[in-house]
Amino acid sequence: MKRNLRTILLSAGMLAVVIYLLHILIGGYLWKTYNHLQQPISDLTATGAPNRFLLMLFTNIYGGLALIFAVSFTFFERKERHNLVFWGGISFIILHVVSISYSFFPQDLPGAEPSFAGMMHLVVTVLIVPFTILTPLLIGFGLKKEKAWKTLGNFSLICGILIIIFGGMSGFFFTKGLPYFGLVERINIGTLQIWTFVLSYKISTQKYEGH
Repeated sequence: MKRNLRTILLSAGMLAVVIYLLHILIGGYLWKTYNHLQQPISDLTATGAPNRFLLMLFTNIYGGLALIFAVSFTFFERKERHNLVFWGGISFIILHVVSISYSFFPQDLPGAEPSFAGMMHLVVTVLIVPFTILTPLLIGFGLKKEKAWKTLGNFSLICGILIIIFGGMSGFFFTKGLPYFGLVERINIGTLQIWTFVLSYKISTQKYEGH
């Protein structure tokens, strides 16, 4: 029973990623003029966006599941892994606690009058950046200390480096108003989601792999 509960809680990361992907695909499908290559994902839940309340349901479920995974990962792995993994888990928890505040501060749509909520959306984004970078890097360096987890550690480090590169590019594209910002942002956020899915899968199935 205890093992089954542990597996369910650690699998929440995979389910969170699926919900996040559905939010993007359904949102883009329902908003016929939405451009995935040009527009940020947050436009889908921005103030005045069509289907905002439906898509907020998806993002809230995603946020809850992602936080459950982050807390479960940190709790269950705190004694079994290197200290860096634990601190990476703490960073992971902070990342998703902060990201949940997006629900209270929707982005302003392009051309709309700037609002307090829209400004706070940018503030939250700035706050999230260091934790988004630190999380896979700390966990990656920690996992590399163990032979059985070295491959996953290297994968985490690669994802962390990609997040730094494409996160920086996203900021540059946004401030300069360059085309294809949506594509660059999706590569950045997609890297985090892929990392989360793989980590959730590996950690939730570790007992069945004999670790």
